[in-house]
Amino acid sequence: MNDIQKEQYKQMYDLLAEHAAVYAKSAEAQIAVWEDKVLDDHPLLLSVDIPAEYKERFPDHHPGETHHDKPKMLLSGMKAMLYTALAGPYAVPSIRANMGCGIFPSLFPGIKPLLFDDGKMPWVVDHLDTDTIRNLRKEDIVLTDEFKTALEHMAYIAEHIEGTGTYVYPLDLQGPFDTAHIVYGNQIFYDIYDEPELIHHLLDLCCYAIELGMTECFKTIPDSDKIITHYNSYAIPRSHGGAKISEDTSTLLSPKHIDEFVIPYTQRVLEFTGGGYIHYCGRNDHLLKRALELEKNYGINFGNTDKHDMDTVLKQTAQAGKIYLGHINKAEDEDHAAFFKRVRNAATVDGKCRLLLNYYSATETGEELLNIWNNTA
Repeated sequence: MNDIQKEQYKQMYDLLAEHAAVYAKSAEAQIAVWEDKVLDDHPLLLSVDIPAEYKERFPDHHPGETHHDKPKMLLSGMKAMLYTALAGPYAVPSIRANMGCGIFPSLFPGIKPLLFDDGKMPWVVDHLDTDTIRNLRKEDIVLTDEFKTALEHMAYIAEHIEGTGTYVYPLDLQGPFDTAHIVYGNQIFYDIYDEPELIHHLLDLCCYAIELGMTECFKTIPDSDKIITHYNSYAIPRSHGGAKISEDTSTLLSPKHIDEFVIPYTQRVLEFTGGGYIHYCGRNDHLLKRALELEKNYGINFGNTDKHDMDTVLKQTAQAGKIYLGHINKAEDEDHAAFFKRVRNAATVDGKCRLLLNYYSATETGEELLNIWNNTA
């Protein structure tokens, strides 16, 4: 770090450390929800706007800048954590090495994410061809320089946030089919018909790569035997695995192909990690149905809640004994009280609210929102 970065780091470290006891309490409350306990004060996971002086004092760095720069990666993540830390309970501030969704695919030889200087996340544009994939074996999947860089970032972050009460969370884990899509490109959509055995071979390698990469992540994350965090908000007990599995590409598949090429491999990853939750953007009702049937999938998270009837989704998820975690869009004509009451009721079965609602406000304080939330119980 240069002198300016050292001063920025010290100031943010002190701001974060000031509320360490709150993060511990918040993590305990979230873990109780995962364990299906009934709480007197059900947690609402808040983030609020930070003061203008902090926005000016602590600069933003885009992914192209942070990818190979440990101090910038650290400082960017610490600034993001302020939005959670200054809100009060019950979101848990956390930070990751933000290497993009190509980081697990980079365990394949020849796959390296392309960096951009305009703020976009890294992306894989050069894919492996059919013959290369056909000849790949598990021994070809190793810790590459790209993945080692990510682990070095994680270790650096962990060292520098120690004592703040905040957490390091895992690298961006795409599910096996998403990982295969990134490695192979759009040819995968043809070969699920033309060469299904090749795709099964690739998916087996993707599972192996995920198992290798997650093992290293768990080794690097402090206290990963007890708790795993995600997205500067969520805390999951290690008894529930703690993996986040993204199934974005899987939403494009038919029910038949989801059953053949997605679910068995996602299940394998969940069994390896001990469980976790499933995220995806887009909508695919069959994928949701099958995800809710997976024993070691403990939760659902959507990137596009506007594409879903969320009252129905919340009810389905709660009835399946799973947690819905994430943002939900409030209707334009709905006040906070009506919105909070609606989603809480939809997610409550037999007196148990299976919801970890993540809510951001640029206008109200965390205290104001929590008062409204608690009055809707």
